[in-house]
Amino acid sequence: MKPKILIVEDDMMMRTIFELYVQQSGLELVGLASSGKDALALCKDKNPDLVLIDIHLEEEMDGLELSEKITEEFDLPYIFISADPDPDLIFNSVSENAYGFLQKPLYKNNLKSTILFAIAKHNMKRQKQN
Repeated sequence: MKPKILIVEDDMMMRTIFELYVQQSGLELVGLASSGKDALALCKDKNPDLVLIDIHLEEEMDGLELSEKITEEFDLPYIFISADPDPDLIFNSVSENAYGFLQKPLYKNNLKSTILFAIAKHNMKRQKQN
């Protein structure tokens, strides 16, 4: 079974590139969201295995706030994406279900290996809890 991926990115061009990379990597894209609100609805409806989250979302909540809600409501792993190389931002993005931080521009091979690693690590965590 292919891992199911949800992309949360408010820049349409970047969202299209991520969509293409996910599909070319043999992963299943289950949704595209441009806001935290849309992302939460898709998490509930599509039950992704992992969420790719742009940290700098323009809507009502940023990626860090969204990640907290995803952890609380769904216990899903996620990977942050940002063009911002600020070390403080990277440090502040460290949380329980954050399994990576990718800097834009992304490379398809890095994206796939980071996604597969994150899903496997999160599954190990769940197995230890049971």
